[in-house]
Order: sequence, then C-alpha cells, then structure tokens
Amino acid sequence: MSNHGYNFVYAADVKDVEAEGKFLSLSVKKHPVALFSYNSKVYALDNRCPHMGFPLSQGTLKDGILTCHWHHARFDLHNGGTFDQWAGDVESYPLQIRNNREIWIGIPGSIEDESSTGTASAAVSTSTTATNNEIMLDIGLKRNISLIIAKAIIGLSLLPSYQDFSKSSMKDNVVYDSLEYSFRKGLEFGTKYKQSGWGVGLTIHTCMMNIATLCLDKNDKLHALYHGLSAVAQDCASMPPRFTITPLPKPWPDLSTLKRWFRQFVESRNATAAERCLVTAIHAEADAVQLADILFAAATDHRFIGGGHTLDFTNKSLEALDLVGWNDRELVTSVLSSLVPGYADAERMEESSSWRYPIDLVAILENAFKELPNILEEGRAKREKEEKIARLKHTNKKSANKNDNDLIDVLLGDDPPFIVNTLLDALRQGMSGEELAERVAYAAALRIAQFNTRNEFTDWDAALHTFTFANAVHQCLRRISTSMSHESQSQYLANIQPHELTRGIFDAAMRVYLNRFLNIPPAPIPNPNSNSGTVNNIEKQNTIEKNYQHYLICNNK
Repeated sequence: MSNHGYNFVYAADVKDVEAEGKFLSLSVKKHPVALFSYNSKVYALDNRCPHMGFPLSQGTLKDGILTCHWHHARFDLHNGGTFDQWAGDVESYPLQIRNNREIWIGIPGSIEDESSTGTASAAVSTSTTATNNEIMLDIGLKRNISLIIAKAIIGLSLLPSYQDFSKSSMKDNVVYDSLEYSFRKGLEFGTKYKQSGWGVGLTIHTCMMNIATLCLDKNDKLHALYHGLSAVAQDCASMPPRFTITPLPKPWPDLSTLKRWFRQFVESRNATAAERCLVTAIHAEADAVQLADILFAAATDHRFIGGGHTLDFTNKSLEALDLVGWNDRELVTSVLSSLVPGYADAERMEESSSWRYPIDLVAILENAFKELPNILEEGRAKREKEEKIARLKHTNKKSANKNDNDLIDVLLGDDPPFIVNTLLDALRQGMSGEELAERVAYAAALRIAQFNTRNEFTDWDAALHTFTFANAVHQCLRRISTSMSHESQSQYLANIQPHELTRGIFDAAMRVYLNRFLNIPPAPIPNPNSNSGTVNNIEKQNTIEKNYQHYLICNNK
C-alpha cells in the first residue's frame, strides 16, 4: 500500500498487541482501529465491519482470513478486501514499525497541518475516497446489493465537490455534483446491462431523480436516489448485457430520411435496423427536439402501443437526458437506443379486442385522423387571430373556465364518437395540441382520484398506465411546440407534422374511456372546505376547478 497522502501517528507498541492475544482495538485520531499480529507482522484495519459495524477485533483470524462473528463476512487481513461482496471492503491502514517496537499508523488526509502539503494530502485522500465509493457503487449495481448502493452514494455525498476520477473522464476534467454522478452511473448501468432495453427500473430511477431535485433536505435527496438505483439494479439482475449498434457509414442521409426509415423498420418490427437509423441520427448531431420527434412519431403510428409503456418510457428517457445534459453523445446513444426493442416488440391496440369490440375505437380514430391536418390548420389560424386581438386589447386568455370543465366531463363520459368529435371541435376552435393534451392528462388523473377500492389491485395498473401515457403525450407536445415557437427554426423543425403527434391525444382519450368501469361507483373527490362526507354539485365543480389549477401549476415546472 502506498504511503502517499497519509499522516503517520503513533498508535501502540508491538508488545501491546502481543499482550492482548495478537488483537488490539484502539482509537487513533478518532478513527477506530484494530491491530492484528499475524506471522510476525502487524496489520491495521478499521475496527468496524463494513456490513453492519460489528467490531472486527472480536472476530476470528485463521489462515490470513478475518471473519466477522455477526454475519460471517470474511476479509483478507493483508488489504481489507472482502470475499463476500454484500459486506464491502474494510479500510486498511498503512503501517510502519519504528525503532523495532513502535507501531505508526497512516491516517488519510491532514491531521493538524493547514499548510499546502496538508491540503495536497487531503486532495489525494479525497481522490482515494471517491474511487473507493465509485467501486462500491459499481459492485452494488452489478450484484444487486442495496446496502452497498446506499453506502456508496452516502460516501460520495460527503465530498464537498466531486470529480469523476475514472480514466474516461480525467482527460476532460469533468466535475459532477455527487447526486448527478450517481444518477448518471445508474443510467449508464441500466442501459448497458439489460438486453431488452429501457424498462421499469430506469423509469423509477428517473422519477426518483425528479423527486430528488425537488427535495430540500439532503437526506431526502439521497433516499430518493437510493430507491432509483436499487430499482435499476433489481431490474437488471441476472440479465444479459446489451450492445449498441454503430451508425451507418458516412455520408449520412438527412434527418427526415432517417426518421422515415426508422418508422418503416419499427412498422416491420425490425429492431436492429431501426436502432441503426436512430443511432445514425444521434451521431449526425440531431438535437433533443429532433430526436423526440423521431421517437414520438413512431410511437403514435399505432394505437396505445405497449399498453402505454412505450411512450411513457420514451418521455422518461428524455427527462433523464435533460437532467444530465445532452452533450455526452455516447450516453445519449446508450439511453435512446435502449428504447428501440420496446418500439419494435410492443403490442398494438389494433390487435386488441377491447379496442375493436363491441365498439371499433380504432376505426373511429382512423376516420378522425384523416381530418386532423385540416382541422389543426384551421385551429392555428383562429388561434393566431384571437392572440392578435388579445394583444391589441391587452388581455390574456384564461387557461381554465367552464368550457374546460365541460370538456373534462365529456372525456369522462361513455360515448366514444362524441368524445372524439369534441376533441376535434376543440382543436378547430383554436385550442392547441399541448393545451388539449393537458386536459386529457387531467381527466386520466381524475380516473385515479375516483378509483373505487372495490376493484382488484391489478386494476390500479390500468388507471396508472393511462395517466403516464397521457402525461407523456402532454410532455411530448410541450417539448416540440416550445421549440417550434422560437423564431429561429431549422429546416427539420419546419417539416414536423403536428397531426402525427396529436394522434396520441386521441389514443389517451380512448384509454380514459375504456377505464370508465374503474370509477363505478366513483370514489368522491375530497373537498378540504367541506366538513360533510358528501359533495354537492357546486362544491364538486369548485373542487374540480381548484384541482385542475393545481394540476396546471405542477405541470409547468
């Protein structure tokens, strides 16, 4: 073990260890240390078992292996390495014998010296600590050991500023917040070690990171991150790894062509060919909005594919990249290409009896989609006219009113043709796709709020997946429309077809309709201003309006 970066402190005499039966526990500068005499040599380890803290000085030493008596974790006495990955390595201290009798132990970092030498030693110690925690996090993910994951992220969080000391990033001198570093590692691991691609684990991981960014307390942030990383490890346990595909040779076709090819290969369920088109688009410097358009267009070519998971996973993958940044093309490639198997293999609701019988919802939607391009153009013209008048009168259009509540009531109704026609009419009257998607997502949320507990537990999934799909549609349209509203538009953005993405709104609305049985009888929505157990019509209307306003606030981060 190198002595560089350690400050040596006198601990005991060799005879003291011999007198205690070759085991001696002591505290050195507030570090609990266990000294062991074995084969005429002395070794120093942290006296706390890294698993649950049992004093190792009370363990058993045989054949150079130290065994903790609590859970029988075994350690190499020479270096503290464990033979049981669930325990983790114990810290080993460098040791010097001076004057043939004095035991001096190397403590990491500076002890009292505030000079530049002490600062340099502290920096080396920080580097060593960070590397150890990196290794621990990697082991925890690969072995699916939640306790090791927790210890690793706590250890990383204790560093004031964290630099990734791995070889891959030393040349770039990349400095991360420990939270972001751990989240990034979870993304890299989850997209590499699961052949079937993006799944529930990475979705939970992203959700937990979203929660962590909203938490004020550091412990709450770490708690959320821990659950996300544990979900990734569990989802990837015993799974074969995934290998990304290289892009097409140069010269590359334009993005519009790659988008068309990608959709064709997804249509024919050729995941390998579709993935190569997407990877090529990424390496061709397609930005976040362009990549989102390619993915969302393919995801809405069929009705409610993958039971809503495909679009939800796509939205979460984009959110994950928003959190870590889009500059690392290797990570972007790994994350987005992991979605492709879910596109090619997903069930399409055209194949589902519930969407075909007793009412052919697919046929109703296909007829509506034929009208969408003209209706969206008509609505855009009317919206621009109203916005111009509003600017002249210096007024603002309200986001929620009685018409919105009427629309919600229609969405929660049981007449599919009427629901579709109402959506078309809303677009024709100037409501944007983003605004309409927002209201459909709110209707899906109400299905959950009014879920009747007499339903089976698995029915929660039906209501939940409808909402996550509807929310993904809303976030997709907001992502695209925000970029298209900028004055400086690329040629690609100018060629985006809004009617393709708008199809997801209608898919979500039909799924909300299909979930109507989950609200029979509907559970009452609590009214915080009412002491009675019942809610009259006026109170119900006021409650819905307040909840809707709250939903709007929550979705405009």
